[in-house]
Amino acid sequence: MDDSRASIESILKGETMFSRRIAAAKTWLDKNLRTDVKNSRDLIAIMMLEARTAGSKVEEAWLLFFSSWLDIDADEFDKGLGIMESVRTMFESLGNGEGLSRCLNALGVINYIQGVYDLALDYYRQSSEEAEKIGCLDLAGAASSNMAECLVMLEEPAEALLVIEHCRESYTIAPHNVASFHSVSGLVYRNLGRLPEAQHELREAIKAAGIALHDALEARQTLAEVLIDSDQLDEAGSIVEYGLDDCGKTNERMLGASFRLTRARIAFLRGKNNAALADLALVIEAAVELGTKKIECDAEKAAYLAWQACGENKNALDAYIRYSGLKDAMKSEQTSKRILGLHDDRNRRETLHFETLYKQISAISAIGQRITSNLDIDAALELIYDAVNGLMDAPTLMIALVDEEHGCLDYRLVMVQGKRMEPYTRSLEAETFGNWCVKNRSDILIGNVKTEYKKYLGAFKNLSIDGSKEKSLVFIPLVMGDKVAGVLSVQSHLADAYDKKKVETIHAIGSYIAIAIENTKLFRQVQRLASVDSLTELLNRRRFTELLDEAFNKTKRYDSPFGVIMIDVDYFKSVNDRRGHDAGDAALRHLAKVLSAMVRDCDSVGRFGGEEFIILLPETNLEGAGFLAERLREAVESMKIGCADCADTEAFGVTASFGVSVIRSEDVSHEAVLKRADNAMYNAKQTGRNKVCLETER
Repeated sequence: MDDSRASIESILKGETMFSRRIAAAKTWLDKNLRTDVKNSRDLIAIMMLEARTAGSKVEEAWLLFFSSWLDIDADEFDKGLGIMESVRTMFESLGNGEGLSRCLNALGVINYIQGVYDLALDYYRQSSEEAEKIGCLDLAGAASSNMAECLVMLEEPAEALLVIEHCRESYTIAPHNVASFHSVSGLVYRNLGRLPEAQHELREAIKAAGIALHDALEARQTLAEVLIDSDQLDEAGSIVEYGLDDCGKTNERMLGASFRLTRARIAFLRGKNNAALADLALVIEAAVELGTKKIECDAEKAAYLAWQACGENKNALDAYIRYSGLKDAMKSEQTSKRILGLHDDRNRRETLHFETLYKQISAISAIGQRITSNLDIDAALELIYDAVNGLMDAPTLMIALVDEEHGCLDYRLVMVQGKRMEPYTRSLEAETFGNWCVKNRSDILIGNVKTEYKKYLGAFKNLSIDGSKEKSLVFIPLVMGDKVAGVLSVQSHLADAYDKKKVETIHAIGSYIAIAIENTKLFRQVQRLASVDSLTELLNRRRFTELLDEAFNKTKRYDSPFGVIMIDVDYFKSVNDRRGHDAGDAALRHLAKVLSAMVRDCDSVGRFGGEEFIILLPETNLEGAGFLAERLREAVESMKIGCADCADTEAFGVTASFGVSVIRSEDVSHEAVLKRADNAMYNAKQTGRNKVCLETER
C-alpha cells in the first residue's frame, strides 16, 4: 500500500461500510480541509469513486462541495464557482437543507473575494435563512458573520455591528469558525474607528486560528492595517514581514498580495515612495495573474498617490486612469455576476430585467472606457452623441462645462440631428435650465416644456437650436467631488420622450464625462510643463503647432476662418550685442506681455523660436487679422523696456515686422498657412521692417 493510501486508511480508521467511511471522511474534511490540502484531495478522490459506484448523489454532492472549497483556497475562483453552483443545484433538487445552506454561504464567499459584495450579501442572507429553517444555528452564525464582513465592504459598519451582536446573542459559533468570527469583529470595529477593540478581536482571532494558517494570516493582515491606523508602524511592519514569509511557504498568493499592499502602505507613510512603488508593481502583477480586480484597483490607487508624492505627474495620471478603468470594470463585472447568480424560479422576471440592464450597462461601460481614456476633452465629448443615441432617442445633445474664471457655462458640445453646431457660452447669472441644474446640483426632467418650465424658470424662450422647438428635455449635473463640473442635456422634439430610467442611464454616462473632465485637468497640469515656453510663459512651438493643426482640422470641418500672424523682432541681434542677453530676454518677456494683453481670450499666442512669435485667431479673416497686426505693431513700437539687471539700465525700445495669413479650405496641411505667413513677414523685413504685410502683398 502506497503512502497516500495508507494516510487515507488511517483517516478512515478501518471502516469498511460506505456509509461509515463517507461519514468519517466528511468529519475529517470539515476539520482539516484547510490545514491538510494533500490528504484532503486524496481523500475526496477516493471517496468520490466509492460514492459514484454506490450511486449516492447526496454524498457525491458533499464531496464536490469540499473539492470546490479547495479550489477557492487555491485562488482558482472560476473553477470553484462553477463546481459550487452545480452542487447548489444538486442539494436543492435533493432537498438537503444543510448542504444548500453551506453552498449558499460558499457562493457568498466566492463573490465576496471577487468584490461582488451585493450579490455576496444576498447569498449570505439566503444561507442564514436556510440554516434557521433546519435549526442549524452554527451555520446561521457563520453566514451572519460573513454578512457583517460584507456590510463593511458596502460601507455600512454600523449595520455590520448590529449583525455581529445579533450573532453573539442568537447563534452558536462552530469551533472552526471562531477565528473567522473574531476577524470579522475586528474588521467591523476598525471601520467604526474603535481601534483598541479591533486589535483585541484580531489578536483573539490569531490565537483561535492555531494551526489553521489561512485563517491566521487573514487576521494578521487585518491586524497590520489596524496597527497602521494606530500609528504603530514598527509592529505592523513586523507582522507583514512574517506574513509574507508564511504566504511564500504555503503559496497563499492572494493573501501574499494583500500583505505586500499593506507593506507598500507602510513604506508610503514613511516617505519611502520608491519602495512602495516596487511592492505595488508586484501586487498589480499578482492581482492580474489571479484575476482579483479589487486588489489590483487598490494597488493602482496607492500607486497614483505614491507617484504623485514623487512629483511624477505623468505616471500618477496613468495610474489614476488605470484605477478609474478598473473601478468601471468591477462595476460591470458585478452586474454581470449578479445576473448570473439569479437562478431561483421566483427571480426569472428579474433575471430578464437584469439581462436587459446588463446589456445597457455594458454599452455604457464601453462608452466610458473610450471617454475616460481620451485626455482631450473635446475629442472625448465627440464620442458621446452616437453612443447615447444607441441607448435612447436623443436628437439634441449638449454638454456644457462650468468656467468659473469667466463666470459662464461653456457649451463645448452641441449636437443636433447628428450635426455639430457652433459652441457658445451663457453667463452663470442668466436664467437658464443649465444654470438651474448647476446651482441646485439637481436633475431636470421635463415632458412638455411649455407646461412645465415654471418649475425651474420664471420665463421661457422656445428652444430652437436647429429651428425646431424642443418639447422634452433632461439636464443632469456632472459632479466631481464636491463641485459641479458641468451639465449634460438630451432633448427631443417629441413630448414625454424621457423617463426616470432613461435619466439613470444618462447619469451613468454623465459620471464618465465627469471623470473625463477630471482626467483632463490632471493631464493639463502635466501637459503645461511641456507646453509653455519658460522665458515668456507663452505656448512653445510644439504646443502651438498642435493648436494650429487642430484649427486646420476645424476649418476643414466647419469652414471657419482662422487668422495667423507671424512676428519677428527687428535687429534683435544688435540688442543682445549692445545691451547683453539679459536685455534681450527682458525685451522678449515685455513683448510677450503686450501681445497677450491685446488679444482675445479665445486667441493663442506662442513663441515660435528665438525672437519669433505667432498668434492664432479663431473666427478671424485676413482683413481682421491685418487690422489687429497693425495695432500690435504700434503697441510694440511704443514699448519702453527697462532691465534692472542689465549693464545699461536705460529704457530702450524695439520694433517688429508682421506677416499675416489665414487658413484656407484648400490647404493640404497647416504648413501651407505657416509658409504664407512667413513669406509675408519676410516681405515686411525686406521692404523696411516695422511694418505689416498681408499674404496677398508682393
